[in-house]
Amino acid sequence: MNNQRICAILAGGPEAGCLCLPVPEDAYIICADSGLHLAETLSLKPDLVLGDFDSLGAVPESLPHMTVPVEKDDTDTLLAARTALEKGFRDIRIYGAFGGRLDHTLANLQTLEFLRDAGADAVLIGTGNLAFLMNSGETKRIPQREGWSLSLFAWSQECTGVSASGVYYPLQNGTLTRAFPLGVSNRITADSAEITCGSGRLLVICSRL
Repeated sequence: MNNQRICAILAGGPEAGCLCLPVPEDAYIICADSGLHLAETLSLKPDLVLGDFDSLGAVPESLPHMTVPVEKDDTDTLLAARTALEKGFRDIRIYGAFGGRLDHTLANLQTLEFLRDAGADAVLIGTGNLAFLMNSGETKRIPQREGWSLSLFAWSQECTGVSASGVYYPLQNGTLTRAFPLGVSNRITADSAEITCGSGRLLVICSRL
């Protein structure tokens, strides 16, 4: 089953301010544990709240919920990602994914890769950052945002055939490696940037300056 709706996963990162991309009105909303606080801040009603509820502090009995043990292999956000896939969603957006502990942010980036491996399009969204992965042979257009940077990182050991146009530092058929941050802190100068990944897996991060 391929569900055409967007699934919005609300994670528990301590984001301050408005999210840089809004949650679509018709999205299916899954709150991962204390992601319920973010839903309340945004005046959103979740379709499902799940987790071990150690961060939330209580089981939300009045809402559709799924309780899992504290001692488990999956983070609450990864559990939400698995649940979204099981429900047939292939366009998945994880909100509140930044702004807190570095290990949680890294875990969310790994969740992003888990979703791409499962064939889903996925993006991490915060107040001042968004991130997504590109696979071999993909080209993406990224709209210009005033006061934002654009960074490209090799998420695999090496990315070849990387091109970036419409940016301050253009790149044509370049190679990025995991051990050297050549693609950090570029800037979109046109209405949009066009990014191509020839081979490998490319991490794209847009950040508010």
